Amino acid sequence: MNSNHNFNPKDFIKISVELENGNTEAHYRSVINRSYYGAFGYIKKKLGSANFSFSVHQEIINTLLNSVSINQKKAGKRLETLFKNRKDADYNHFKEIKKFNCDYCVREAEEIIRLFDLK
Repeated sequence: MNSNHNFNPKDFIKISVELENGNTEAHYRSVINRSYYGAFGYIKKKLGSANFSFSVHQEIINTLLNSVSINQKKAGKRLETLFKNRKDADYNHFKEIKKFNCDYCVREAEEIIRLFDLK
């Protein structure tokens, strides 16, 4: 394994955009999943801590929600909503996922990263 390898989680959002060309519910669910993981992974990497407990997702969200930065608080609230969308897409197979949900999630992931970077 190359220790110099440095994957950028925002690349997951690029994959989401490519997947938006698909027209099946599996595509839609994958777009939402990858959008969330793009924003989540980017923020987790920027925060630089690998010592999270079993609920790393909620800990990252809480870190943002408890930030002194208004923009990071906003990013945290939006990431929390995107997390709920991702869980629905991944686990709630009785709920229909529509294409417009995908467009929202991709744009939301990009906005979460923008807000986070504003500090």
